Amino acid sequence: MVNIFFTADYHFAHANILKFTQRPFANITEMNEKLIANTNEIVKQGDHLYILGDFAWKEHKHFIHALNGKKYLIKGSHDSMNGDALRLFSEVHEGMLVRTFDKQPFVLTHCAMLVWERSHYGAINLHGHSHGRIREMDDRRRMDVGMDVNDYRPVSLEFIRHIMDKRTYGGKASGDELQANVDLLRERNCKLAEEFNARTSP
Repeated sequence: MVNIFFTADYHFAHANILKFTQRPFANITEMNEKLIANTNEIVKQGDHLYILGDFAWKEHKHFIHALNGKKYLIKGSHDSMNGDALRLFSEVHEGMLVRTFDKQPFVLTHCAMLVWERSHYGAINLHGHSHGRIREMDDRRRMDVGMDVNDYRPVSLEFIRHIMDKRTYGGKASGDELQANVDLLRERNCKLAEEFNARTSP
């Protein structure tokens, strides 16, 4: 059986990440070794591992080879690597991948999204990038799968489904609710436009 896992923000060989995110490692070598060990403890060679950006600062090929599983990359802010390294991934996607797992649609991105394709119909947005600095809401089917908020290890498809089953997401908003929001935004933007035009007109 093939197991599916998701993660983001390894930041292998990126020394500044220790200070930026206050990771509990003595140095970058210890961090690299621990993230590899944590991953390989649960991801086996036949499994699929989706990496949602910010994989490594340098030595890309070394870290790709070090991890178990068939690896898929959704490129993030720090994924500048040459073609030889990129070819070691099973797939590489520029910023977004829309895919269905076990009949459940997912939108995989490096950065969190406010709305996404089929979000009003139950699609789940998985992301990284924010290192836990974006509040997750019970009425939003969005999850940070990054290392910093998941005990420095990937998370399984089954665990994500378990979390989403506990969310209070109510489905598609009514037409009246949507129109009320449109009216509110139109009124606000018209008012701001009037203020701006009054300030800038001769």
